[in-house]
Formats: sequence, structure tokens, C-alpha cells
Amino acid sequence: MLVEDTEIPGCHVLQTRVLHDERGTFTKTFHAPMFEDATLRTDWVEEYFTLSAQGVVRGMHFQRPPADHAKMVFCLVGKVLDVVVDLRKGSPAFGRALGFELTADNGRGLYLPAGCAHGFLSLSGTSGMYYKVTSVYSPEHDAGIAWDSIDFDWPIADPLLSPRDRSHPALTDFDTPFIFAKD
Repeated sequence: MLVEDTEIPGCHVLQTRVLHDERGTFTKTFHAPMFEDATLRTDWVEEYFTLSAQGVVRGMHFQRPPADHAKMVFCLVGKVLDVVVDLRKGSPAFGRALGFELTADNGRGLYLPAGCAHGFLSLSGTSGMYYKVTSVYSPEHDAGIAWDSIDFDWPIADPLLSPRDRSHPALTDFDTPFIFAKD
């Protein structure tokens, strides 16, 4: 697995090796010693899996402190446009949004540090996303920002959204509790 830096400090593309044979594929998505060597967190406490129809946007989600968390995501089925926004005051990338195409075939995943909002657009008939996080879900700390309030050129104008995602505040109205800390 290769760990590639992005323009958002602490956010990394995880490029795995996808092995193909007549049975299908095999991909290793986590290796604790490699993560530790790259100074990435390994204290995962919950895992999730979502299936989304084409045209669904889920996001932009995060948890507020003290329940904030680092997150690792992979697309296991289909194809998504995965989007990350840096919400950390003092970060050189504060407010910057980046998008990455994740597919079941390209072996690409993302590692997001605490203080980043995350979301995605399902680009295929069905998309399956797998998440690992470093804190337990906490409804009172669960939060988000409006998907269309970030500086990102989404390739969809009217996605299918949950009522929760339709109610998130705009990024400009969000008072961030996150502070950037240089390692």
C-alpha cells in the first residue's frame, strides 16, 4: 500500500494493490505496522458499510469534539466521487475541498484526519462504501455542513439527499471547533 499526501495536511490517498484472478479480486485495506510507520492512527473503534443508489450524495459529515475522529474509507462496490473539506482553523488548507474517484477496481481509499468533513456522490447504479473510525458514534456530536456550500464543482445539480443532509448549515455559517495542530 502506498500512502500519498494530498493538499489537505493529514489527509492521504491510500493506494492499495488489487490482485485479480479467475475468482475475482483481493485487496488489503489495512496493515497496522504500515499505518504506524506513516504516523496514521490505528485505534479504530467502529466500522460501517453503506449502499447508495446513483445520484445520492451523503455528506458532508463529521463529529464535533470530544467525539471527533479520524476516518478511513474505501469503495467496495461501484464508483463514487469522494469529497473531503478541511474544517481546522489555522490549517493551510482551511475550507479547501478535494475530490477523489474511488471504485471497487482502483484500490484507492482515503485516510482523513479529525477535523475534516467527508461526503460522496454515488456515480454508479449502486455504490458500497466501507468506513473505519476512531470514535464511537455520538448523536449529540454528530454534525455536518451543506454539500453545496463548499467550494467544489459537484457533477450533479439535484442529488438525492437525506432529510438530515438537507438541513446542514452552510460552510460560511459553521463555527468550527477544530484547530489545526502541526505534528
